[in-house]
Amino acid sequence: MGYRSEVAYTIRFTSDDERAKQSFFTFLAEAKARAATAGCFGELGWAEFEIDEARFRINFACDDVKWYETYADVKCHEALIDLAGEWANDEDNHSEIAYSFVRIGEETEDIEEKNGGDYDYSWVQVNRSIERDW
Repeated sequence: MGYRSEVAYTIRFTSDDERAKQSFFTFLAEAKARAATAGCFGELGWAEFEIDEARFRINFACDDVKWYETYADVKCHEALIDLAGEWANDEDNHSEIAYSFVRIGEETEDIEEKNGGDYDYSWVQVNRSIERDW
């Protein structure tokens, strides 16, 4: 039991030039070296965590998860989003990074969104619809 959420995020380097490639791999190296984020790439990582080196992206999606801020794996993913935010706010050095995070809880009003950099709203978005059985 417990409160369940659906979570998705993407961290992207939005250009395909050599600078974006270098920044992407530097970001990965820094994230793997930091204690707060290293677990995303190892024992705390989930099958839904994907590193797309060809397109300079990190993607994560998970349904029906207990996304409690006190859990080590959740702290790790939150720290990775925070690191992307740090990089996105450092416009002099990392202007090509962007990210989008969405968490939807069981309650209708429980929606959390974090975005930064030159992100595209369509990367990760909430879509409400009515389903019926007729």
